[in-house]
Amino acid sequence: MPNELEMGTRRVGDLIDFQQDTPEVKVTLERSDKGISVLVPWSDPESPYAQWFLRDDGHIETPPQPGSLPAPKRVQFHDSHGVVLLIRCFPRGYHSNVLGPGSGTLWARAAIIGVGRNVEFERPHGMQTEISGLRAWLGITSWQEEHDWSGGHRGICLSSKRTLDIDVGEFDGFSLRFRPGWRIAHEDGGDRRVVLDLVHCVTGSEDPRGWDEHEQLHRAVRDLLVLSRWNPESCVVRRAMHREDPLRTLDGREHGEQWRDVVVPDDTLAAPPSGYRDHLLTFAELKEEGIVRWITLRDAFARALDPVISGLDIRKASPSTMLAHTGPGLEALGYLLIVRDGNSERDARRATLQERFVRILADLGDCLPFDGPGWATDTAAAYNGLKHANRAEPNPVDVLNAWRTSVMVVRAWVAIELGTPEDVVKVRLARDPQCRPYVNRD
Repeated sequence: MPNELEMGTRRVGDLIDFQQDTPEVKVTLERSDKGISVLVPWSDPESPYAQWFLRDDGHIETPPQPGSLPAPKRVQFHDSHGVVLLIRCFPRGYHSNVLGPGSGTLWARAAIIGVGRNVEFERPHGMQTEISGLRAWLGITSWQEEHDWSGGHRGICLSSKRTLDIDVGEFDGFSLRFRPGWRIAHEDGGDRRVVLDLVHCVTGSEDPRGWDEHEQLHRAVRDLLVLSRWNPESCVVRRAMHREDPLRTLDGREHGEQWRDVVVPDDTLAAPPSGYRDHLLTFAELKEEGIVRWITLRDAFARALDPVISGLDIRKASPSTMLAHTGPGLEALGYLLIVRDGNSERDARRATLQERFVRILADLGDCLPFDGPGWATDTAAAYNGLKHANRAEPNPVDVLNAWRTSVMVVRAWVAIELGTPEDVVKVRLARDPQCRPYVNRD
């Protein structure tokens, strides 16, 4: 068994918490649909491992031991297959007899494969993610396919090719680029060979930066794809790099950066939409400069865009929940645009909901595939009907259509802000599946 952490893996080995006085302990490292966890046993509540779970619990009437430390945020697991560094750890869940043995579960938000030293990978110098739909959106491939029909038979030659990185730019001390690549996955003992055409989104920094800070840029790219095609897209961390963990040969010499494989609890890539769905925004039009503009726009209008984008993840909720989740984003967008016009925050706060919607429409021209003023009136009525108990409760189908058209308004506004011509936006929105209204089946 290689040093891997596939779903369903369970390994028994040693736990190292990088403290000199803690005793040796055998633990079980497991990856399940619940996450990445380490089951830590203890023989009595005075054990330092017991204190990780009992010190702040309150159910066991045993005071914390003098000098006891809280659960570490970073531990190492070691068995015959290799080492795994677990980072961003937290204790949750235990079972114990009063004044007797017990065990607790230490959960990790990420596992770094092969790291044998105490390296602060919570603050890496580099991160690579796989974002669903990114390679197709960029329109690049790392393979060349050639067909040969001579000799009365069909032959196919598939060759890998070197594709250059796409350097996007610098953002607050981070570099951002897209790195194409390829891989062939072999099934153990099987006949299948899976050819992978990959693009990794890569961030780098001169100084170590927080894990979430790196991820924020990657998620910005994912959010652009979400708004472009209105399809759930995923962003999965695949590798990380820290300069205190360089590539070393057996003679101890350092040979530059080393990218370590990363395992996160949920590494499922989102599936592409069924059938063909056109993008509202294309890389051929935006290019690197457009992505830079998007990231700047996303930061400035986060209060408006985040509720709309995250609303895609709750499509199985009721119509009222979906509009209630998205509505604050529309309110914020209108407010921020009024302030951007040079008005005071006080005047922007006093603007009614419909006045804010009208302000959004002012930037869109004639690009919407439905009546803009009608949208402002109907959506304001539906949203206010949900918020205020003294108003008539709106029809669920009307609420669902208010949510649908509101999302299209925000998507159109982003496209216009990033420089897509109004006539192009109008044509693409007219072909978008969201253009079709929901209807009552009664």
